[in-house]
Amino acid sequence: MRAGPPDEVLAGDCGWWPIVSAWRGSTLLEPAVPVAGGTVTAATSQAVPERLTLVVPRWVTGDDWLPPEVGGEAHPLAAFGQELDVSIVVSDNPTGRQWVTRVGRFLIVGGALNESGKVEISATGRLQRVADDKSPAPMQPLTGGTLASEARRLLPLGMGLSIDPALVDRACPAGMSWSSDRLAALQEIADAWPALLRTDEWGQVQLRAPLPQVPTPALTLRTGPGGTVSSAPRSWSRTGRYNRWIVRSSASGTADVQAVVDQLTGPMAVLKPDGSPGDYGIVAREYASPLLTTVPQCQAAGETMRAEAARPAMSRRITCASDPRIDLDVPVAVLDEDSSLPTWGWVTGYQLPLTVGDGAMTVDVGVS
Repeated sequence: MRAGPPDEVLAGDCGWWPIVSAWRGSTLLEPAVPVAGGTVTAATSQAVPERLTLVVPRWVTGDDWLPPEVGGEAHPLAAFGQELDVSIVVSDNPTGRQWVTRVGRFLIVGGALNESGKVEISATGRLQRVADDKSPAPMQPLTGGTLASEARRLLPLGMGLSIDPALVDRACPAGMSWSSDRLAALQEIADAWPALLRTDEWGQVQLRAPLPQVPTPALTLRTGPGGTVSSAPRSWSRTGRYNRWIVRSSASGTADVQAVVDQLTGPMAVLKPDGSPGDYGIVAREYASPLLTTVPQCQAAGETMRAEAARPAMSRRITCASDPRIDLDVPVAVLDEDSSLPTWGWVTGYQLPLTVGDGAMTVDVGVS
């Protein structure tokens, strides 16, 4: 969870406004882009999880915020490698105390002048740079290369990588090669390790340890008096909800290296306690990687996939007071006014407004 104001400030009389600065490389082009609106959205289901839309007045005190057609490479809102740093300021109006929360760094991918004469900017998380930078040819792991060293080598020049110390490094098998898609190769490393591929609020790429099976909530979202939640409907679906994972090695000479991981408990269990077939049936997902060379590695990857698949068995889209602390993978509890027991889950997506004032945001919580 990001740092930020406490719950009681967000639930009370508070002010809210964004700070957006524009950069090109290490050069600060504009410390305070004027913001008329916009949103930051993120979803774990997307290869590049983060998206930014920004609405900017075209004219502010004589400055034109529409990049020129020619020679606009140094304009703050052009798409020549410009990046936008986004932070949210929350103030406690009774005391005047303020909190500044960094939200992220976003690569501008396009823009337009809308019908009302404002500039609309589209930007994505910095994993977009990895997706765009295709390798000229397939690459083989270096001799002695490991998951960590190869992940760092796959990143475009100038991009850093943080690796959770809880992840145990291991050697990459000989004879394999990475595809030209650097982001797909990084995701393959994350899946096989297993790990989570993310970026932090500074735009640095991260490989995080998998989430534990049981969340320890860092935040409670409440309905009713004193809470910040205005609605929290439930939805559910069978689509894409697997209960068997067949994980195997695709490395040469490892044809028999595989593991089958089943859902053993709950309504999606493959077998009932008496050994008879479960009512859900079997919905299997196959996964193969040359990075998996032993049965224990296949087993670990399958167990991580099983744990992640169980989390969004039911989804709740929470509408609540905007909270800049909320990020992907944050463990939360949702406490309904008519219930004494909270629902626990993980943040799988959110939409955060970039408007002046204390607006509302939506948070998708996957609960098992």
